[in-house]
Amino acid sequence: MPRHAPSRLVVLLGTAGLAALFGGTPRSEAYTITTGGTAAIDGSGPTSAVGTATILTFDSLLANSSGSFTYDGVTFSGSGEIVAGSSTNQYVAPSGDGTNYLVAGGSPSYTGSETLTVSGPSSNYFGLYWGSLSNDNTLTFLSGGNAVATITGSQVAAANGGNGNPIGVGSNDYVNIFDLPGYDTVVLSTTAANFEVDNIAFGAVIGAVPEPGTLALVGVGLFGLGMIHRRRRSRFAISLPVAPTQYFPVGK
Repeated sequence: MPRHAPSRLVVLLGTAGLAALFGGTPRSEAYTITTGGTAAIDGSGPTSAVGTATILTFDSLLANSSGSFTYDGVTFSGSGEIVAGSSTNQYVAPSGDGTNYLVAGGSPSYTGSETLTVSGPSSNYFGLYWGSLSNDNTLTFLSGGNAVATITGSQVAAANGGNGNPIGVGSNDYVNIFDLPGYDTVVLSTTAANFEVDNIAFGAVIGAVPEPGTLALVGVGLFGLGMIHRRRRSRFAISLPVAPTQYFPVGK
């Protein structure tokens, strides 16, 4: 797969729309996204470079298995499926991945969602080899049943030199999300047959995030009314009506 220099995003996200869907109190969250990882030794492409993270490779599971199961302390449930290789109009292996991986939606439509419930202490880091970075695909993080953060594949792809095309340049990469609000559940959802992931990583990470080139990404909350400007500690978080996401270079 084409490789890209690691990039760093600071994401300011309004979660009012998430609260309406999943419950909880609306609030704004800031977290950091980087792309790029280290080569996995099992031939699955890139994996997390965070040494303290737990990494799920799916290699020991049977291909074409679906339903609810527990794997390395994580409970999986939903319509997802463990697969290998590619199947026309159903799923495409992330570039360079010759091992088992997870699709968020299973047979027959390969749309739907898969829920990962993490046991143990709350996590603030999540990583995954994300194939098909497109607007059809969404990660939603929850704590105690309440949504605390969300991100779509097209947001990462646009900042990574891609255009949201599932097989385009910049649309397959290892994605690291740091500084998340503590979460215990992750929902991978897709409205099209194109959300393939591998080498999922999670854990509590303490310390500074590496400093590659930086962008500020303003996430759009689903407020639907007016424009709110709020200044906190010399940084702005902006909640807007639904509109295309904007990216602003802010220096290094």
